Amino acid sequence: MLKLALPAMVAALALGLSGCASAPTSSTPVVVPPEAVTFLGVAVVPGGSKAAPDQSGLPHTLLEDGKSYQDSFDGFGSAIAYTGQGNRYYALADRGPNKYSYKDSELVDSTTTYKNRYQVVDVTVAKGPAGWSVQVVPVATTLLVNQEGQNFVGISTAFTGADPTKNLRLDSEAIRVAPDGTSWISDEYGPVIHHFDHQGRLLGSLKVPSNFLIQKPAANLATEMDPANNTVGRSTNKGAEGLALTPDGKTLVVAMQNALIQDGGSKGLTSRFLVYDLTAPDKAPRQLVYVVDSTKTGISEILAVNNHQFLVDERDGVPGPQGIKRLYSIDIAQNPTPTDVSLVAKLPLDGKADTLVTLKKSLFADIGALLNAAQPFVTPAGLPDKIEGYAFGPDIPDGRHLLVAVNDDDFAETFPNYFFAFAVDPKALPGFVPVQLNPGVKLP
Repeated sequence: MLKLALPAMVAALALGLSGCASAPTSSTPVVVPPEAVTFLGVAVVPGGSKAAPDQSGLPHTLLEDGKSYQDSFDGFGSAIAYTGQGNRYYALADRGPNKYSYKDSELVDSTTTYKNRYQVVDVTVAKGPAGWSVQVVPVATTLLVNQEGQNFVGISTAFTGADPTKNLRLDSEAIRVAPDGTSWISDEYGPVIHHFDHQGRLLGSLKVPSNFLIQKPAANLATEMDPANNTVGRSTNKGAEGLALTPDGKTLVVAMQNALIQDGGSKGLTSRFLVYDLTAPDKAPRQLVYVVDSTKTGISEILAVNNHQFLVDERDGVPGPQGIKRLYSIDIAQNPTPTDVSLVAKLPLDGKADTLVTLKKSLFADIGALLNAAQPFVTPAGLPDKIEGYAFGPDIPDGRHLLVAVNDDDFAETFPNYFFAFAVDPKALPGFVPVQLNPGVKLP
């Protein structure tokens, strides 16, 4: 079994935090200690040409870019989900390598016939005489297939029409494990919200409102984003990036990376969140509005704290010390109640309107500042451009909550795959509820 670890680099940074109150209708900030979020350590998994084969059993053959292999243990930082079992997590790759230009790659957005999957890994965070250590052990690779057993693939041409639930192309960006052991995965191409069993076979998909869907999908960004083709729906590569499942398994929240086309696209500051009631999955979801800090930032993840409070990963795409990687806290049960904009055809660019109540957010942790202070990086590029996945794991022995973050290296050489570990003071999250499997449920 391959073990990958890096000695812990212990550092703490005073943060200005204001958590949400545990009562659903309270707007009183929680007073938290100044070092509520502490960096513990990191595990580094080599990527790019140094990546080891994964456990998919796929052939060790080059993909269309001529640099990436079909069976690489790489690129799995688009999302991470704690399973609720031991130290086991699912680490999700997106549509595969797409940072390399190759012959005719502009016709397919530099995508390849990468077969979609998630990596099953055990992540252990422990304190020893020399400080904290983080260790990652690969356990298995789960390939994602439809109900007929056909592989989902990342290449942008693998679609058959305007109904994204029928396509084989998949840009998987977020994953969460339900109490029954099944998994929810969001597809940025659709957007689609897929439901998979523990073996990676599709069980079904949630219906996404029509105002999120483009009418004329295409194999490349230029054609899809041509106003002559699409004036409504998600922007290419800025679709369903974040996914949160409440600990009771009843509410699923989907976060769009940026504004929909009709809400301003790259010029808009709003992200529509879909809030599904999984006890009535055929019911149309609520649409709530989150406002990003600027047009340079977008949302990569959303993480449940309990059944109504969440952390939102807002970041830019800038590496190094100037990069912005922040976690904000929100409460969908806030007072005043956020407006359901399901019937609002077009949002204002800045999300400000007399009749619109957006989700209130407060800074929970400046993850970029924490990491830049600790400097746990192994390449000159420093802080990764894409920290995209967050999950709470089992509490560490001193009672603090474990928060794990991962980056998407896009199969490139610039960054490895990092597993960053943080400790969160319980006082910062007074209503925290851990991820748990239902009694009797045991994942393989």
